[in-house]
Amino acid sequence: RDQKLAVQKVTKVLAMYSLVPEAKKPMCECTDMLRWLTRIIDTHNYNRVKPGAPVFGGTAGASSGVASLSGMDGGEDAKAKRLELAARATSGSGLYMTEAARFNTIATLTNLAALEANRMSMLHEAGLLDNICRAVHNERSDVPKQCSALAIMNLSNGDLDHVPEMARNDLVLETLLKLVKEENPETRRNAVVTIFNVACSDQNTVRLARYRDGTILEALVELVGSDDPVLRTHDEARANAAETIFNMSCSEISETTDRMANHAGLLECLAVTLRGEHTGLEVKMYCSATLRRMAELIKHPMIAQGALLSALVKAATWTNTDCIAEAFRAQASFRDNCVIMAHHHGLLNALSRLALTRGEGADVEKVRMASCLAIELMSRHDEARALLSQNEGIIMALTKASYGEEEREVDLRESNMSELEGSVTGFMDTSGKSGAYDEDDLSLQSRRIQVALKNLVGAM
Repeated sequence: RDQKLAVQKVTKVLAMYSLVPEAKKPMCECTDMLRWLTRIIDTHNYNRVKPGAPVFGGTAGASSGVASLSGMDGGEDAKAKRLELAARATSGSGLYMTEAARFNTIATLTNLAALEANRMSMLHEAGLLDNICRAVHNERSDVPKQCSALAIMNLSNGDLDHVPEMARNDLVLETLLKLVKEENPETRRNAVVTIFNVACSDQNTVRLARYRDGTILEALVELVGSDDPVLRTHDEARANAAETIFNMSCSEISETTDRMANHAGLLECLAVTLRGEHTGLEVKMYCSATLRRMAELIKHPMIAQGALLSALVKAATWTNTDCIAEAFRAQASFRDNCVIMAHHHGLLNALSRLALTRGEGADVEKVRMASCLAIELMSRHDEARALLSQNEGIIMALTKASYGEEEREVDLRESNMSELEGSVTGFMDTSGKSGAYDEDDLSLQSRRIQVALKNLVGAM
């Protein structure tokens, strides 16, 4: 007992010293300091067993295990095997320390990890990260769990040259899943920030998307979609989760984005979140940006296209940015998508509402222009053109856009119209840049809209 109390007092002193900025680096560089701190919080092979159940752990557990097996036959080989099994059953040294000593040690490691220069050396210390994670699963009190979440988040920041590859460690991922569901809002936020930091590496995004068949994605989706006014304290965690999903969608590895596109409910959750009454603006911004990114990646004949189009129809009420309008435009830039879009239930009505968005200002004008250009791209396809010409909202949107631009374009030659008429029925490219035209030239954009209106009227 005296030794336990001595260790507890030493760890308390170390925790106080770790708060001093000038002491953080010398402490981390002190010979064997990290190794002994790691041993103090080592709680591996921890089992909360029922009374009367066999116990494996600690010296006593190992001795009883050997004793219980000693009566078995098998000679020297069997005896060696029994000793090996007993050694494996030995519990971590941290289980013989006081809870206060373990907490002081975790606090010390948390403070040391706050210094960027210490993080990589701490991550390279064998067992350090694993033992911090075990504290989340094994400690009875919530305070060590909260402190462990902060320590893991600090370590996940890495340094300017390294993004820690924590996604390789299943124990870390399982720990993050547990922390994301904690009631404490700060703990949830730290866990989500850790996932975001890990997702800054493309290779890590694949492992995050793969883990337990999308369990981490599902946890992020649930957090983003929890639009409960009573739980406003987790708004920051929701914003971090939405940012993490967007960050993963920007991965250049196709497996990551494919798994996200095919994850059940992800696209719909993003769309529904945009309509939430109690959702913060930052969350909605990331959700709309993610939908735009997915629209640039998903195309016919991918299975996820139907879910994407349904999500865009639901999200068409979002006009704070032009992300949803640009998502429609990105989809229409692929020729094979146009007929599918025209046939999709409610899509033409949603697109026409975006094109008829009321208001003034550059942002509103971008929404209207992107929507009209999406309609123009769809009108290049004969079958889609026939469906577009029958929609009253589409005709009204193009008419309003054409007459709105006409006053500023009266000085353009009629020859510009004839040049465009020969190319509106073909797709110059499928990169989302709408053919060979300069999209930044407003005069060309307005002429394209006028040509599209003329073709739709001709198809009536």
